[in-house]
Amino acid sequence: MYRDQIDKESRRWVEDSIITEEQRQKIIDRYEKKPARSFLLTFAAIFIGLGFLTFIASNWSAIPQLGRMGIIVLSMTLFYIMGHILFEKGSKNLGRSFLLIAMLIFGAGIFLTGQMYHYQAFSAFPFFIWSSASFCLYLVYQEKLFFISTVSIMTIGQIYSGIVFQSFDIWIGILFLFGIGMIAYRCKDDWLSLGFALSFSIQALVLVFSEEFPYYWLIVYFLVLYLTDDLVKGKGRYRIFNMVSVIALIVLNALQVFFLSSDYIFDSIEYSFFFFIVWAVLFVFAVIRSAMSPVNVYWIDLILFVPVFRFEFGDMLSLVLLFLYSLGWLVAGYKQEISRWVNKGTAAFLVTTLMAYFQLAWDFMSRSLFFFIGGVLLFLLSFLLERKRRNLIKGGTVE
Repeated sequence: MYRDQIDKESRRWVEDSIITEEQRQKIIDRYEKKPARSFLLTFAAIFIGLGFLTFIASNWSAIPQLGRMGIIVLSMTLFYIMGHILFEKGSKNLGRSFLLIAMLIFGAGIFLTGQMYHYQAFSAFPFFIWSSASFCLYLVYQEKLFFISTVSIMTIGQIYSGIVFQSFDIWIGILFLFGIGMIAYRCKDDWLSLGFALSFSIQALVLVFSEEFPYYWLIVYFLVLYLTDDLVKGKGRYRIFNMVSVIALIVLNALQVFFLSSDYIFDSIEYSFFFFIVWAVLFVFAVIRSAMSPVNVYWIDLILFVPVFRFEFGDMLSLVLLFLYSLGWLVAGYKQEISRWVNKGTAAFLVTTLMAYFQLAWDFMSRSLFFFIGGVLLFLLSFLLERKRRNLIKGGTVE
């Protein structure tokens, strides 16, 4: 556990008279305060790399062709060697920064060399080469910084491929699933899992929209992410994949509330029988997994994964799903006296109520009256839920 977490958590222990303030301070002192130096060095490396690239790009045409190649190769090699030496001698923060600069120069070198020899890529393949080099750097040094940089390059490459070429780059996708996915599976680290889950979500969006799949295939992709959570969850760790996939489905259902009411959008949706087969298999598996879980409440999350786009009143059904989800966590939280679940249900309930109010009352009330009544209703609702939550924290379990 980090010092900041101990500091925050121990304040509650003192309030609950579990420990004294003096004991709290002794516990905190056992954890070394991490300096912000590593972050500063990382940002310094990024700025130096950007500065170097900007200088080269602005003076590129004035430099002879042989000189250009020399600058790229020499500067990259120099930073790699210096970074490696510093890293091996124990100056890991500085070594990481130098290696990051070298990796940025390598990526820029790919594009600048292509420009120099008039090579034009018609895919995101340069990003695949760049991310492969960054991935190798991670395999050698096992540093989170290089994992994050690899995931970032892959994500940007897929977005670039989707926008410019209207296609999903299969090579980046393969390296991401079998390379980054394997690392996330083996390490079972929250931050690595979060990086994978966020990039997976963005790449799923690129795949669906660039390849012109119907949008509802996102439900399947996020259901796959939800089901694979057990593979990357460490003991006592957060359910990162579950969290990201549930947030994505909340956003998707919220969008359905506003867009499925349009006849044009509803009529333009193509239905796929294959989708329902794939979804049904995964959903049944998710229900079985939820039933076998020792915490038998995760079926509440599965409410969000029910597809409703096939119905003419799909917008209202999406709203109903969001209400059932929020009420489910509220009831489970109050019943088992777990404030974390109550907080989740309360937040979802407030957001859903606000959406329902916008959807149902916007067309029938004057704008000033609409906002006035909406604000009063949310204040009252927030007050009642907060009072109930505080009572639970005082008398129940706090997680």
